[in-house]
Amino acid sequence: MLQNPSGIPARHTDGDGAPFAWRGGKLLSRGKLWSDVRALARQLPDHAHVINLCADRYLFCLTLLAAMARGQVCLLPPAGLEGILREILRDYPDAYLASEQAPSNPCCDWFAVAASSSPGTAGPLAFDDAQTALIAFTSGSTGRPKACTHRFGTFRVSARMALSSLGLGQTGQLMVSTTPPQHMYGLETSVFWPLFSDLVMHAGRPFFPEDIRRVIESAPLPAVLASTPTHLRSLTGQISRWGNLAGILSSTAHLSVGLARETEATLGARLQEIYGSTETLSFASRATVGETHWRPYPGAVLAQDGQGQTLLMSPHLDDVLPLQDSVQIETDGCFSVLGRASDMVKIGGKRTSLAELNRRLAEIEGVTDGMFFVREYGGGECRMGAVVVSGLDRQSIRQRLKPYLDEVFLPRTIHFVGAIPRNSIGKVVKEEWEALLRGMGY
Repeated sequence: MLQNPSGIPARHTDGDGAPFAWRGGKLLSRGKLWSDVRALARQLPDHAHVINLCADRYLFCLTLLAAMARGQVCLLPPAGLEGILREILRDYPDAYLASEQAPSNPCCDWFAVAASSSPGTAGPLAFDDAQTALIAFTSGSTGRPKACTHRFGTFRVSARMALSSLGLGQTGQLMVSTTPPQHMYGLETSVFWPLFSDLVMHAGRPFFPEDIRRVIESAPLPAVLASTPTHLRSLTGQISRWGNLAGILSSTAHLSVGLARETEATLGARLQEIYGSTETLSFASRATVGETHWRPYPGAVLAQDGQGQTLLMSPHLDDVLPLQDSVQIETDGCFSVLGRASDMVKIGGKRTSLAELNRRLAEIEGVTDGMFFVREYGGGECRMGAVVVSGLDRQSIRQRLKPYLDEVFLPRTIHFVGAIPRNSIGKVVKEEWEALLRGMGY
């Protein structure tokens, strides 16, 4: 069992004036944060669970910590859509919604979240590491969202490991994220990393390239941009080098070496990827330009059982957890990702993964986005197809795949669409993807 009654690093216990967040053009201190947490905790309604839909990261963090102070558990849905919320409410009927804006179709009680106008400050609250902090739900990209319960100490230890591995622990830089705090990647990098280090939270979520550029260039501190391959692709196409960018992080989907190299050259900062899941949190990283393999954070170890299942053992986890991905572990403990076990494709006695096929497709210059799929025929025969967003013709795409793929995995059919159905963090939405394929006759 993880233990640390205070929960907050000692250097912040007297940090009333140390910055915690940049919000509305102002730096808010850690003392202000804890004063606001106490004020909000007194106002929360008496329920066991709260669905935290705050888009403002500072208000999201206030709600999370205030709920913990009241013994409540935050529920983090993969999206704020009414149907998804109703699914969650079936399992947690006592929950209420908390956000800064009223929902258009409230499906349960709603609480309006606001920061206190009081200028007062306070020291941090003491949370036990064993306390349940939140229940996060998987994105639904592989099926119905699954509930993942996490303790407060899991995030504290994970943050220490990640920041040590990435060299960000005591940098005093501003974390700017394009990913919502309800998603594990956004939650870790933009909420818990600042909470447990000297990093400073940017409360907003800039989306368009010009908005991101303005936020970073006007920031009072050097900024680290935490984004996704989808967002980085749009930035490299429109934005020139920035002067206030200290580093770039990427996660949630495969990032090609070509896009990583172009991102570094265009934005003028080093890029690192982090690897993990809603179940495990992040536990490995790599500098995509120059590193093929993933390096586990200090203390994290991967091993494989007799059935080939990969297991993660790490100080931030209470138990050994199996990975959904199939990986190849190297002798030095680093690893490469082969794809999800469920994504493995076998044709004519040869094997590959959909993740590898999609990676090769994404690396073709002129292909904006693309996905492979398996076409099944009678008698168990399978062939590959692809859906792409591109101005190239079918023959050009096949020719550019040929040097990297065995003939049996080249797409027999290629469909062109305006967009691949992805959610706000760039992951393919399973139901919409399947509906798209059905519309094509598969």
